[in-house]
Amino acid sequence: MNDNQLHARIFRTADEWYADVDDELDPQPDNPLWWGSYETQPAALEAACARLAALRQAS
Repeated sequence: MNDNQLHARIFRTADEWYADVDDELDPQPDNPLWWGSYETQPAALEAACARLAALRQAS
């Protein structure tokens, strides 16, 4: 992973919560670095934070 700024986004559509992680070079939601769908907002937030931490450790 490079030194780009990563951004987590949590949002809801219908009955699912989504989380994705993008970098500043390609912040469009059509091609995130990572994404997942969850039943609750806290689960989506926890997953996004865990993914950010994992990406940070891998750099």
